[in-house]
Amino acid sequence: MDDQIALLLGLLLTHFIADFYLQPMSWVLDRNSRHFKSTKLMLHTLTHAALTAVVVMLWECYFGLGEWLMVISATMVIMVTHWLIDVAKSYTRGGIVPFFIDQIAHIVVIITVCLYLNEHDPIMQWLTELTSSSDSYVVLLAYLLVLNPCSVAIRMLLERWQLPQSSSNSAFGALPQAGHSIGLLERTLMLTFILIDELAGVGFVLAAKSVFRFGDLTNAKEKHLTEYVMLGTLLSVVFTMAIGLLARFSLA
Repeated sequence: MDDQIALLLGLLLTHFIADFYLQPMSWVLDRNSRHFKSTKLMLHTLTHAALTAVVVMLWECYFGLGEWLMVISATMVIMVTHWLIDVAKSYTRGGIVPFFIDQIAHIVVIITVCLYLNEHDPIMQWLTELTSSSDSYVVLLAYLLVLNPCSVAIRMLLERWQLPQSSSNSAFGALPQAGHSIGLLERTLMLTFILIDELAGVGFVLAAKSVFRFGDLTNAKEKHLTEYVMLGTLLSVVFTMAIGLLARFSLA
């Protein structure tokens, strides 16, 4: 399987290098303004094609059967699909959702090309083994639980201690939904540290959050703001620790 994984990693490396290191912002702006007429987009696509061809040729020399028609076809598939995906993205308004959809589409094409070049489909076998394992579903369930379900539970538990409107505005008005996003990130990090048996990392997350929130809490004129934030943080920790430890017990 090492040779097939080498091909996949090589193609992923070329994709990220060409997309994020060899594509100036001027090319992106030209693509977004001129769409399928953009010459910069064509240059970007040709860069991807050149790097892909090098990786696939090297792989064929060392591990493959020297079928150069497959090298050409694989390079053409990645080049054409990359151009089509980027043209489609140029018609969006930008943002994180189109960005992730764009990257996922490119990665799906790369995986498909790897499956095409490999006779025994080891990547598909690995994906089949992964999806058929109960451990994968335990981990997935744990992450799903610490995200929105925990947010809803914490919000409901804190309803009896709602902040006055002035305190709420002064504490969270600068970035709407910032508290919710911070909670999602902190619970994701804590759960990850628990699952990999690095409980010290949980302390690191809490310490980092405390350092950044220390000024807000000490400068707050109302004591209930400090208590409200502490309650939310401790509830977040309790829920995440409980879910994480249950998941680890199930995986044992």
